[in-house]
Amino acid sequence: MRCKRCNGTDFQRDDDTGNSFCCRCGTLQEYDNYEAQLGGVRGPQGTYIRVGTTGTGSTLAYREKKIYEAGNLIEDIAERLQLGEKSEEIKRMIGKITDGEFGKGEWFSLLIGACCYALVRREGRGGVLTMDEISGVVGCDLHQLGSMCKRVVEYLGLELEEIDLVGLFVKTARGSPRLGGVDGKKKERVMKQGGFLMNCSLKWFLSTGRRPMPLVVAVLGLVCQVNGVKVGIDDLARDAEVSLCTCKMRYKELLEKLVKVAKEIGLPWAGDVTVKNVVKHSGTLIGLMEAKSMRKKREGKGDEMVISDGVCLEDIVRDCLSKEAMYCYDDGEGQRSSFLQMVSCEDWWKGKSKMSQRLTLKEVLEKDVGLDDDLPISYVKGCDAVERRREKIKAAKLRIDAIQDPCDDDKVSGSDELSLELVEDSKKKKRKRGCEIDWEDLVIQTLVLHDVKDEEIEKGHYNALLALHVFNCNNN
Repeated sequence: MRCKRCNGTDFQRDDDTGNSFCCRCGTLQEYDNYEAQLGGVRGPQGTYIRVGTTGTGSTLAYREKKIYEAGNLIEDIAERLQLGEKSEEIKRMIGKITDGEFGKGEWFSLLIGACCYALVRREGRGGVLTMDEISGVVGCDLHQLGSMCKRVVEYLGLELEEIDLVGLFVKTARGSPRLGGVDGKKKERVMKQGGFLMNCSLKWFLSTGRRPMPLVVAVLGLVCQVNGVKVGIDDLARDAEVSLCTCKMRYKELLEKLVKVAKEIGLPWAGDVTVKNVVKHSGTLIGLMEAKSMRKKREGKGDEMVISDGVCLEDIVRDCLSKEAMYCYDDGEGQRSSFLQMVSCEDWWKGKSKMSQRLTLKEVLEKDVGLDDDLPISYVKGCDAVERRREKIKAAKLRIDAIQDPCDDDKVSGSDELSLELVEDSKKKKRKRGCEIDWEDLVIQTLVLHDVKDEEIEKGHYNALLALHVFNCNNN
């Protein structure tokens, strides 16, 4: 190495700076103390700042930052769901699921919402929280949230308590802006009667296999009408953000049950009670159902039943229906006028029955409210639908056989018997042509032609079967 200025070779290193200089002319030599930064096993290192750091004395810890941000997100969602005091428990659940790694992104928000729902359902009496409410706060799809909740429950091995239908009704009624101007006493009466009917609906299996909110809206709309509160079921469904059509279906089912109660409980005018006018009699029915739910068997008397406070239900009905005419006199004119002293249906409701409170399914089933149903409505309708599809499959096969073999008289006659349906009218019988098939008959006939099993058709998943056996047949 020679000096660039004098071409000398005598150099000396400065102790302070570490740079070399020429002893003859004093020229400083450039790049004399350069150290090459070579990559090692762990990757390259920067000249002044190490890769993976933010500078001298500060280290970028990705994992710690991720956990910190995840904790803030958990606390934020829990606070918006009014579960702020349970945020630590939610963190422990998520930490166990993710092995302490937590996470970030949409899936992590979905996991937080699922853990919140599982925690509330596990505690049972700790509060009421619906998936609709969680999906609105988290901003996720309801079906994705349900799937995540199922995975969380299975992974943690949790045992969820029953849904608190009474608590959900009370929460909805108290938070409804439609009941803001209602008198406090009347509002309390609405909530107690609604809680009573929610337990009755649980006993009648109106909530089995279904979402609870449409039933809550239907019960709230009914008790509001009974107590003279002018609130429409349309407004309640809009406030609860549920399907109006489903709410009206639950409302109709509830009215049908009350009509059956009127007949089973032994009202003298039960024959005149229909779905259209049962609301006018609902106040009386609810009062009698409450009295019936508070009665218990008297020991040693077989089927004789008495109310727990010592008043016999039969005596109540007999006393209310056999009131003698009371007379009053006008002293001024001496004319006698009479009136029938009736007991108001509002006086029949006492609000003392345990059915107005939250009860377990076993406790509800043990109560007697005048009507016991053995099977859920959804199950009965499902069985009826399967039977209807089975008959349509038979008719489709007969039509196909009649076309393929028109000379067979037995098949043709059998097809005619299914094609013609006799419908009885009140005065005369008229013949209805059954050959006017609908879209379901055509779909079933198409599936039968493609050799789809009867058991699969009876389930009613037509779109999936058409996509699998009809439109996708060329790929098989």
